[in-house]
Amino acid sequence: MDISKKVPVHVGLFGHIDSGKTAVAASLSDIISTAGIDAHPQSKERGITIDIGFTSFILDEYLVTLVDGPGHADLIKISASSVEIIDCALIVIDINKGPQVQTGEHLIMVESLNIENIIVILNKIDLFKGNIEEEIQKIRRFFGSTSFGSNVPIFTVSAKNKIGLEELKKGISKTIDKLNLKREIVGDIIIPIDHYFPIKGIGAILTGTLLKGQLKLNQTLEIIPIKSSGRVKNIQIFHQNVETAKAGDRIGINIKGIDIKKLYRGCYATNNPKAFDYCDIIEVKVNNHKLFTRKTSFGTQVHITIGMLTIVGFIYPYYEMGEKRIQTTVSNKDHGFKAVILLNEKVLIRKKKHVILLSRLDLPPTTLRIMGSAEILKIHYDSPLFFKYKIKKGFIKNPDHNQGIICSGLAQSAVGAKKIIGKDLEPPFTKVLNTFGTKGSIIVGIEKDNELVKKGDPVYLKELRSFHLKNI
Repeated sequence: MDISKKVPVHVGLFGHIDSGKTAVAASLSDIISTAGIDAHPQSKERGITIDIGFTSFILDEYLVTLVDGPGHADLIKISASSVEIIDCALIVIDINKGPQVQTGEHLIMVESLNIENIIVILNKIDLFKGNIEEEIQKIRRFFGSTSFGSNVPIFTVSAKNKIGLEELKKGISKTIDKLNLKREIVGDIIIPIDHYFPIKGIGAILTGTLLKGQLKLNQTLEIIPIKSSGRVKNIQIFHQNVETAKAGDRIGINIKGIDIKKLYRGCYATNNPKAFDYCDIIEVKVNNHKLFTRKTSFGTQVHITIGMLTIVGFIYPYYEMGEKRIQTTVSNKDHGFKAVILLNEKVLIRKKKHVILLSRLDLPPTTLRIMGSAEILKIHYDSPLFFKYKIKKGFIKNPDHNQGIICSGLAQSAVGAKKIIGKDLEPPFTKVLNTFGTKGSIIVGIEKDNELVKKGDPVYLKELRSFHLKNI
């Protein structure tokens, strides 16, 4: 069988730890990649998935690749990195426990990055003592509260005992048939590198999903941002040697001359480095999820998943007043806001890839930590200008002076008082009209002449001041 003739489809596999999703992958799959089921040495030691695994099986005309990410709360950022490359998702739930916290986090991740088609798998039915139909209805009610709706396809299986797998495969096939798969075969070669390793006498082996373009043997690729390049000596699709690969294929490539010690997840193989920006300041429009309940203060630490990489940064929400960005704090009721994000390190961003995932992984894993998604509006190479209001408080010293209402405390000297003449004041006062005396007192206007003002009443001066984020 020529595997390159099959239509590649990438199916994400998500679920709370111990839901049995890796067992589901093993039961469905015919082909295990080098980065396959719990290939990482620590996975075997700890008995949990700690890295992305790739397995595959043939389903009619499709080559279905299962992308299995960790379910453990501490490893959610690794699962998040798989979302860029998947076309639909399987959500595995232990039927004995029902939906759990990481189930919710995975659903928000999938939903935030516009993956519309999911299949729910209720696993471990061999251990279930209750009424399966009643449990299915409970699950439907749960999904009815999400954007996926109560009519999601649900399959009951025992991965351990190989029960229900054929029906599940039929359901996967039906879902794939409905997908509107669009691959960018024309244009630059874009391969996010997810795994890499050396083979003695052969050289570096890089694995990844070809997101865009067509790759041929003997083409030269550059690995960015490490600025290393080499010629493609071999291409494989799940252990089969091929001469060409196209967008959508999961591939392993052999490139000689690459310093593998410099590689990391977040590097790309490409024939056009100019298809990427390399930066650490981005301006975004955030679509914060309705289930994320925390407020977002100016300077909140966030985790940003861009492609296969999740890094730490700080987010600075703002609202616009004319062309000015005004510092603000966003409550959980405000869905959709603009912000600037300062990343702790420079990252590669595809110029035509505009959606990223935002998380608060500093929060306890017992809470939902996925904020939502964000669309990149602009790349900055210098710290952008912001504005904030500084509020000064003064008090009425003499409300009945023949020159007007005298206020103290907004300036400390006559020179300082002179500088704030004409500044707006908070109601019921209007503006600073003039200075008074030599010790910083001022004369203030009032909205209504008959307004009752007494000695000691507060007077607020709200000044708009500019600053750069790096100076905070």
